[in-house]
Amino acid sequence: MGAAQGSTRPRAGTPPLPQEGGTQGEEHRHWRRRLTRLWRLLVFSGGAVGLAWVLLEKGWWLETPNQVVFHGASQQEHGELLAASALQLPTPLLAVDPGSVQQDLQRLVSPTLQAQVRRTLAPPQLMVSLQNGAAQAWARRSLADRVEHGLLDHRFNWAGFDAQQQLDHVPTVRNHILVLADSWAPELPETLAQLFSGLERLETPVHTIRITADGQLVLGTSGIPGEVRLGQPDRLSRKLAIMDHLYAQLEKRAPPFPYAYVDLHNPDQPQLGLSRDQDR
Repeated sequence: MGAAQGSTRPRAGTPPLPQEGGTQGEEHRHWRRRLTRLWRLLVFSGGAVGLAWVLLEKGWWLETPNQVVFHGASQQEHGELLAASALQLPTPLLAVDPGSVQQDLQRLVSPTLQAQVRRTLAPPQLMVSLQNGAAQAWARRSLADRVEHGLLDHRFNWAGFDAQQQLDHVPTVRNHILVLADSWAPELPETLAQLFSGLERLETPVHTIRITADGQLVLGTSGIPGEVRLGQPDRLSRKLAIMDHLYAQLEKRAPPFPYAYVDLHNPDQPQLGLSRDQDR
């Protein structure tokens, strides 16, 4: 009995050895699979980069002006537009920035020109779709060191205009109103959009809009009611309605005294500002 028991103990202790060897084999196969996948990824990536280089260097190039197609322009304008796009041919197609081409066309041809630029790979071309828009109004703004002349585009953003360079492409302007800005703030386009929308429904003949350095609005009208001081652009619809009502009333019957301006800072209490002669 004792010998039989002693002979069975070593057999009970031997099973862990095959399991340890199996674990090492599994880890070894796991690392081999990972290295194989990594190697395949490197090979495929290198092949893709090489193929892109070949296509970029040998295939996707803009070499002739005919590969730049302008939709919405005549054949006679093709050369002028190509020069304004600032493209240097030959050039790799994928190196062309559509946004830069669009900005160059708007800056050198017309700030109201709406351009959509896209690249096509088969065949390699640059497709430019053009559409002339209308500006909202002419504008002048004062900066710290200079005064700039320009116009307001279809979204009332400032757009520079060089009359000497763009004389042949004078944009169409919807409103015969001159906007004079003593300063320019990011919120001005939204304010001007609201103001112009309100003026379109009124009878008062406004010819200038001045924006002071502190953001107040001053309207210049033809004759009656003269200068209209709206103040800050709050309650704008109410102020414009009161201005139009005063215009109608003053057209019928002028006040018995001369006045210099209409003050609508508080539209519920409009005031006629006396001229200096009347103050005396």
